[in-house]
Amino acid sequence: MNDGADLAWLGLKRAQIGRWGFTLTTQLSRFDGKFYGGTGLAVAIALMEAETGRHAVWATVQFASTADAGDEIYCEVEVLAEGRRTSQLRINAATRDGILFTALGATGEYRRGVLEAQFGAQRQVPRPDDCQSWRPAIALREGHNPGWLSDMDIRQVDGGMGYWMRMHDKPLTRAAQAFMADVVPSGVVRAAGRTGAGRSLDNSIRLGPDPVGDWVLVDIDPQLISGGYVHGAARLWSTDGTLLGIASQTASLLLFD
Repeated sequence: MNDGADLAWLGLKRAQIGRWGFTLTTQLSRFDGKFYGGTGLAVAIALMEAETGRHAVWATVQFASTADAGDEIYCEVEVLAEGRRTSQLRINAATRDGILFTALGATGEYRRGVLEAQFGAQRQVPRPDDCQSWRPAIALREGHNPGWLSDMDIRQVDGGMGYWMRMHDKPLTRAAQAFMADVVPSGVVRAAGRTGAGRSLDNSIRLGPDPVGDWVLVDIDPQLISGGYVHGAARLWSTDGTLLGIASQTASLLLFD
């Protein structure tokens, strides 16, 4: 668990035990000023860790509506069960207009000296310094809001099937990993030979060891596009080849001309 850095960059402020709030800034928004899906998952992880004092193990967020930059968002955290090592939680987040998202997840106290294993190895890709910086075309339009990209350094590999990513002047935490992994829909659409993205229906992540360094490789696994919906996943790797987590997502398809 981090030292409160996630609460700071997400702007989360505690009103009382189990109740938090934050303002949706442009840095936490999409290019059109709407709520960014990665923000929801990052907020959920940061709040689960803050309320229990334990590391996030997994979290999933279901989005019910959206919000605009400048909106106040109110979060209620409920600890459903708390054992000797593991806590199970639920979060409801809302604006004045109603429910924004619901999250479920668990935090835990990591044991040392027990079985550790990861299956599969990181693909051979160039290191971040050997990759070109990347921005989606829609974010490069004159006068366009950079949104969540303003806090990110992104290097593209394999034509968009993977991205080295890091946050400016912020540590690589579990919440930061969740924030970055929201590029899955655009990668799935790219795998189909088109340019686009998606409006998130859910964001999910399962987390492993403590992240180290600044960079994470988001290695996208495109799975299915059907009926106007995008399904995909990504493995998150550190620069030394350690598997940090597995993200998955379903989104409503958006195609760009």
